Amino acid sequence: MTPDQRSTLAQIGHPKHLDTLVKDKNWRVRQAVAEHGEDIHKDILTKDKDHKVRYTVAEHGNDSHRDKLVGDKNDYVRQTVAEYGNDSHRDSLIDDKEPYVRKAVVAYGNDKHRDKLIDDDDIFVRQAIASYGSKEHATKLLDDLHFMVRNAAKYRLDKN
Repeated sequence: MTPDQRSTLAQIGHPKHLDTLVKDKNWRVRQAVAEHGEDIHKDILTKDKDHKVRYTVAEHGNDSHRDKLVGDKNDYVRQTVAEYGNDSHRDSLIDDKEPYVRKAVVAYGNDKHRDKLIDDDDIFVRQAIASYGSKEHATKLLDDLHFMVRNAAKYRLDKN
């Protein structure tokens, strides 16, 4: 059976097939299991060697899976946890070294997260705060040093 056929089989999602396919040597097959499998399969795949499989678990799994992935070594996995996780996950990721993980915390988090990140060194994080934050956030960012942040703040205030 080819990897494409095994991936299709994983999408059908019959447990007897998934129990075998969760250990498949092809990452695309395991990724299909991560998307269509049961929680028990996703539990196994939180430790998968391929980050594409793990970020699929972060997207399609539950908060218990994201609890295991919040400290993942791959930044894209952590970004996906910030997007699909809960505020507790975002609390853990608020000081992440990668700006696009922090930007996801801003976009999917709450004003408490935005309050903490409003003075972030990264312009894209501050720009996201201007776009997703409150009017108070946008007002504060009208005086930002970077024109992209100021423009986002002005747009946010003008549209309301």
